[in-house]
Amino acid sequence: ALRKANRTLSRDRSGLPTIETSPRSPYERKLLRLAFLAPDIQRDIIEGRQPPTLNLEKVMQTSIPPGWEEQRKTLG
Repeated sequence: ALRKANRTLSRDRSGLPTIETSPRSPYERKLLRLAFLAPDIQRDIIEGRQPPTLNLEKVMQTSIPPGWEEQRKTLG
């Protein structure tokens, strides 16, 4: 899910994330939020080192704050 979210994004010349087309379903829109998780959270998920309570279901049901420090507190 995390890899799919990141594949949805591309980068403009300044390195900012852009989206070529809007996600088709509400699920895909929620999934896209994963691409904006803090880099260390993404790394831990990909490497399987996230907290045992952090799974896709929890992330999809949680209101994820934009700030990385707040994300760390919210997601554990």
